[in-house]
Amino acid sequence: MTIAPNKPYFEDLTVGMALPTVKFGPMDRFNYIPIALILRDTNPLHLDRVYAQERGLPDTVQQGPLNQAYLYEFFTNWLHQPWDLASTEIRFSANVFPEDILHCGGEIEGLEVGEEYDIVHCRLWQKNDEGISILTGKASGRLPKHPK
Repeated sequence: MTIAPNKPYFEDLTVGMALPTVKFGPMDRFNYIPIALILRDTNPLHLDRVYAQERGLPDTVQQGPLNQAYLYEFFTNWLHQPWDLASTEIRFSANVFPEDILHCGGEIEGLEVGEEYDIVHCRLWQKNDEGISILTGKASGRLPKHPK
């Protein structure tokens, strides 16, 4: 499978190209605290290891929006600018725990020609080291016209 270049122009891409994969981690439970404060989500499942283990989990659970932020970072770093993100549709499917490593990737599903800019439509995924799917979804991004 062909790998799409970073910071691509529309002319560089074809449907079916894989996005370059990126790895994040290992995840750190101390990153959960500021996210819990920002989200106003002080659920002990995110902050208290004993509480989580008493409920059958191996450890505290990383907040879903933090997982999603890593996937957005992956995709927007691939685009020319973070604000080139046009739309997303993400599905949460598994938990992330401390020390997990997240792998983000995707594939180009469609290319749309526009007047001001072109659009790339991608299928995105995030998995852990065991290959368990954490997030799946779609994202679209604006691409600048190739400089002549």
